[in-house]
Amino acid sequence: MSALSAICVEPESPARYCIICLHGLGAGAEDLLPLAKQLKLNQHATVRFIFPSAPERPVSANGGYFMPAWYDILAFSPQRQINLQHLNQVSAQVSQLVEQQMAQGIASENIILMGFSQGGAVAYHCALNTTKPLGGLVCMSTYLLPQSLPKQPWQLNTPILIQHGQQDDVVAPSLGQQAAEQLKALGYHTEFESFTMAHTISLSQIKALSLWLNQRLS
Repeated sequence: MSALSAICVEPESPARYCIICLHGLGAGAEDLLPLAKQLKLNQHATVRFIFPSAPERPVSANGGYFMPAWYDILAFSPQRQINLQHLNQVSAQVSQLVEQQMAQGIASENIILMGFSQGGAVAYHCALNTTKPLGGLVCMSTYLLPQSLPKQPWQLNTPILIQHGQQDDVVAPSLGQQAAEQLKALGYHTEFESFTMAHTISLSQIKALSLWLNQRLS
């Protein structure tokens, strides 16, 4: 299995935590890169950021146009119809990044997965199906695929933050709310936050995310 290319942002001191950030459809690792500074995390936490890049592939729902995509989307609505083989493959590649961080001395409990839009769907799939305890899961402006729910709830103690824009016209706000309610019903520690924004990341959202992360980077 080939490794994902990624941009890595190192802290000034040896890293104790790692946040892996997955970008959205058609975007790139550099799109989320500003978060490394914008989040203003506790300096003593010494966080390493990893921004992987999705492979280029044709996306059926976009007329077969080649673009960075974690998986092929066959249809956008009402719920995404996707290529499950692609999803499983990229999830395994993200899990490989987690393993690499653990090999470098960062405990799995100190690793947080974060994703925006399609990257958030991958973060769901990877985090909910790993047997290793994680430090957190952040899913922004995204959806939870039914194929991502595990047969056994491995991550019941992993805090999950779901953020969504009230004016999102790409991923319906109801999909974010639905994911939160579905996971809560299954016993997951889930928080849902909505913001006055479209399909983007806003300053008020970053402030809320910073607060949530700092509570876990002790």
